Amino acid sequence: MTDQDPTQGFEPPTGVPTTPPAPPVAPSFEAPPTPPAAPAAAGFAAPEVPGPLPVATSPVEATPSVPRPGRSKLKWLVAAVVVLLVAGTAAGATLLLTSDSGDPAVLAYAPADSVMYAEARLDLPGDQSAELAKVMKAFPGFEDQAAFPTKLSEALDQLVGKATDGKQSWKNDIEPWFGGQVAVSVGKLPTAADAASVRAALLIGVKDADKAATWAGKLLTDSGATSTTESYGGTTITVVTPPASSTTMGDTKGAYATVGPILVFGDLASVKAIIDTNGKTGLPTNAQFKQANASVAGDRLGFVYVDSRTLLNALIEMVPQDASMPQLPASLLDQMPAWTVETIRAKDSSLVMDVRMPHADLNGKPAESKLPGLVPASTVVLIDGHDLGASLKQMKDLYGGIDAYKDAVKQIDDALSILGGFDAATGWMGESGIAISRTGDTVTGGILVVPTDRAGADRLFNQLKAFIQLGGAQAGLKVSDEDYKGTPITVIDLSGLSGLAGSMAPGVAVPADLKLAYAVTDEVVVLGYGTDFVKAVLDARTGDSLAKDPRFADALARVGTKHTGLMWVDVAGIRDLVEGLLPSDARSTYETDVKPYLDAFNSLIEASVPGTPYDSGSIILHVTGD
Repeated sequence: MTDQDPTQGFEPPTGVPTTPPAPPVAPSFEAPPTPPAAPAAAGFAAPEVPGPLPVATSPVEATPSVPRPGRSKLKWLVAAVVVLLVAGTAAGATLLLTSDSGDPAVLAYAPADSVMYAEARLDLPGDQSAELAKVMKAFPGFEDQAAFPTKLSEALDQLVGKATDGKQSWKNDIEPWFGGQVAVSVGKLPTAADAASVRAALLIGVKDADKAATWAGKLLTDSGATSTTESYGGTTITVVTPPASSTTMGDTKGAYATVGPILVFGDLASVKAIIDTNGKTGLPTNAQFKQANASVAGDRLGFVYVDSRTLLNALIEMVPQDASMPQLPASLLDQMPAWTVETIRAKDSSLVMDVRMPHADLNGKPAESKLPGLVPASTVVLIDGHDLGASLKQMKDLYGGIDAYKDAVKQIDDALSILGGFDAATGWMGESGIAISRTGDTVTGGILVVPTDRAGADRLFNQLKAFIQLGGAQAGLKVSDEDYKGTPITVIDLSGLSGLAGSMAPGVAVPADLKLAYAVTDEVVVLGYGTDFVKAVLDARTGDSLAKDPRFADALARVGTKHTGLMWVDVAGIRDLVEGLLPSDARSTYETDVKPYLDAFNSLIEASVPGTPYDSGSIILHVTGD
């Protein structure tokens, strides 16, 4: 599409799905669903929120087409992921020359008592239009950046038209009033006694309030709902009665109104609360939000704020009290950060998610990771955390001081007494992680620990080996040792468990070659499936390792070399591995419909970095290209 005249009709690239998803049902103006909590960076105990990185679907053809048989379902997943980014970018295509930095209008109208707030900046503020263009350049059809806004606008017009059976047009019905900003605000949460007391609203920025109101009214009519109007604070509110077939709202009244530069949908109480702000007393005036918002800087595509402490307390109150279930103690609740914020932005051919929250002592102290230098360069997944032994002891002491958990902690202590006690079993554990690597089409992996006390590790594994040798023979276990370049590797043959597994679960068979292997050295204790992974780790100490891979080194530099938790995913490596496993009858469809989109994704890295006054985390999804 890059060699087409931007003034000519849009023609989608070959191999892109031409049949759009099923048309959405016209909204019944029900209260927006409560968004999930924000995902925390590695090692952070924060509520989870949707982390959809905006990505795009391919443009659709102007004429309907019949889907070809045998199309991969994976293609639709990939296309859907890609479409979200294209749609979001196109939504602000007409604003690319006029957008600027700063808080969006939708934020000013969000109620000050919002416990969750999420926004999407489809107007692409500041540098985000240029940075997002770099990201999208990696996807088919977006190589020609000059034609970007025009082609996207045409594609959206076709997509909206097909999705609504021709009842809506992007260019004629939506684009003329849409201001490029969308937010969701969640206020009061429901209680167990009053499930209808939730407060939530969808706020949409508008550049023409009259046209936005006309559009909303048409949606109302098309949905089959009925309405009345009332005046509140000088604003006309449309109160909606859903169609008789809709029973999800209960006694909650849905409503919508245009308030200044905002079109708001939600429950009636939330709509009135938004009107009350007048754009001057909203969430930006909340002291806690001010602190949270100030902890992140720069232009962004998306933003999420969670009043974590209030949310947790509300969720606890929603659950009916059960005397048999211990209550969360105050000492544990105090570890919950008061708030969490998350931003998503495009930068340097990547989508970057940053997380901030008040510092918590449980998150430890940052340090450089040793594991990347101890795993093979072919590692496609590495999950790494620091000071495992110290963290386990900290959690044990915390729960051991809580009456409701003292018995459980004592049972753990008693069980580990056979190994010398809790400290003997875990005190030698330093940096620890899980790694998965590949050699051709073979996948291997295992657990790695950097020992802080080599003698302690030796004692534990020698004890476990003796127990297996003494009691494992009757179960069919076999233990042997082999030397690998001067380092002993212990191999535990589990294939003899097949008979035991079959008697306990008929039909279950243990693989004939099921073996675990481990080795203990000064630098690393490694336990893996088979000996290949253990040998690869032993070789990596002085040979090629993940730390020496240029892509990993570059990604690590971007999230910070010192951290308390790290995750690395070689997306390109996993893609190549999966491609090698595809059956021949699926390869053709994959090559034309899926691979062009997957080829754009390169790697993902995540790291958490405690600090003062804030703990932070970053997730970077890198795409190929400049």
